[in-house]
Amino acid sequence: MKEFAEHIVSCMGAKVKKGGEGVKHLELEHRDGCKSKNVCINLNNFVTSIYKLGDRYKDLLEIAGYVFAADRESYRGKDDDLEYHSWSRSFHIYIKVRDYNFWIKPEIQELLEQTLCFMSGDHAYKFTFYKAEADYPTNIFDNEKFVIDTPDNLKVALFSGGVDSLAGIIEMLETTNSEICLVSHQTGQPIVIRTQQKLYETFNSLYPSRCKHYKFQCGLSHTKSKDETQRTRSFLYTSTAFALAKTYKQNCIYVYENGITSLNFAETQDLMNGRTSRTTHPKTIGLLEKLFSKIAEEPFKINNPYLFKTKTDVVEIIKKYNKQGLFDSSVSCNTTRKSKEGLTHCGICSQCIDRRFAVYAANVENYDSNGFYLFDFLQDDLEEDEIKKSLTEYIRLAQEFAKHDIDSFYINRGDEIIEIEEYIDGATELERIEKLHDLCQRHSRQIENSITRMRDIYDPPLGKHKPKSFFTLIIEPRIYQKTEKDCLDESNREPFEEKISNKEIEHKGLRSFKRGELKKELENYITELNLEKYDTVPSKKIGWITRQLIKKGYDAKEASVAATLRKMDYSFSYDP
Repeated sequence: MKEFAEHIVSCMGAKVKKGGEGVKHLELEHRDGCKSKNVCINLNNFVTSIYKLGDRYKDLLEIAGYVFAADRESYRGKDDDLEYHSWSRSFHIYIKVRDYNFWIKPEIQELLEQTLCFMSGDHAYKFTFYKAEADYPTNIFDNEKFVIDTPDNLKVALFSGGVDSLAGIIEMLETTNSEICLVSHQTGQPIVIRTQQKLYETFNSLYPSRCKHYKFQCGLSHTKSKDETQRTRSFLYTSTAFALAKTYKQNCIYVYENGITSLNFAETQDLMNGRTSRTTHPKTIGLLEKLFSKIAEEPFKINNPYLFKTKTDVVEIIKKYNKQGLFDSSVSCNTTRKSKEGLTHCGICSQCIDRRFAVYAANVENYDSNGFYLFDFLQDDLEEDEIKKSLTEYIRLAQEFAKHDIDSFYINRGDEIIEIEEYIDGATELERIEKLHDLCQRHSRQIENSITRMRDIYDPPLGKHKPKSFFTLIIEPRIYQKTEKDCLDESNREPFEEKISNKEIEHKGLRSFKRGELKKELENYITELNLEKYDTVPSKKIGWITRQLIKKGYDAKEASVAATLRKMDYSFSYDP
């Protein structure tokens, strides 16, 4: 059995050879008039909106569009397929390009593949390019001779319609006299389209003639996506802004995303590569800058002014300029396509939870409570394990940040910090780490302040007791604070130190787990170790469990044990 799911992707009718057993084939087509059309890449409308676009930039947008379509059309696996190799994929994409001699350069292909692998968490990307026929002009201006006049004070910014991009555009409009090109990617989701349009109209009303909205429509046509993580969307989004910026002679674009979301520190240490999003991670931005600079043949910069701001800091910016009234027009939810009419937020995804904590920390919750959350965790009963787990892990991460000084922060998060600090500003390594530590400490304090305000409003001492409330099930027992000393009996420490020799392992004839077998085995150890639901299981215990499974003849790995325990609502922490 192959370790990674392999996909061969044929774009625009490119002829490919059949792969071996287990290889999945995708045929993607966006061209009008083709019977097999199943992808929308509305390049002609986008080019017409900016008058012209060079062949290399057209290629880039089509490459990004097809990568995004392949990403969404390719199944990563079920929620309980948590091992990295089960969740990661391998792609070989065959596609036609206009600037063939540029795209076949080894350094370009290597940088393209490296960027996509890091941002998506996938195992591999490989490209085979074919020479495309020349285009017909999309309009009378779409030719090499036409020159576009560009204002001196023009800026290009990504615009999603979420709180962070809303704050960024407001701040840019308030503090500069720039004309701003708002760049949006649209897949056809009505909520997103309405949100972006409503905010754009508001900007034009408040700041006349300062903004213009450019929309690139791209997604699957007439079919439901098989994967909703959309890890490669940032490649499509930034490529669109980059192509627009270069057409208008700009060497920079602005991306607004708060640092806690961008850095996205893993809430637990298991499977960081597979499960932690990297869409605006500093390394992703750094790799995209290198790729875009190669494509432009001159230095190109992607600025994220909010990298060292928390979500609460971002909300405070909107408050500072007295634009709180725009909160109910913005949408932060990860699952907008599942929303019901009139309810723009699910209330349980990570972005919804982050938004709600931020508005309470900034004391502007009255502007964000207009009945558009499908689930209100502050007032509704917590019946589902999913929301209990999401809330617990969100607060546990803040708790984790709070307990670390800068030295223990580096020791605990070293692997993640190494991938970040090379790509952030700071004169020395220590200065860069201090910036990261300060960001996380500030986030922790703000979450604590938010919880205090939430309790004051919804859980007063003389108020009615609600047995299934957020405060009764999560805050009052402080399950997010449980550590090794809460779940490890001192008398049981010694058995966890037991080792098993390599020689013993070699002669066991180890076998893989059948479906559900690992979970069943772990249920026995949970009972034996007196673990309670939502407990934090230290790595020493996980190591002990793994060794017992190996003795039984299973090909057990600590990462698989930790990941399965997490799915069973137990968390995982490294021993100090």
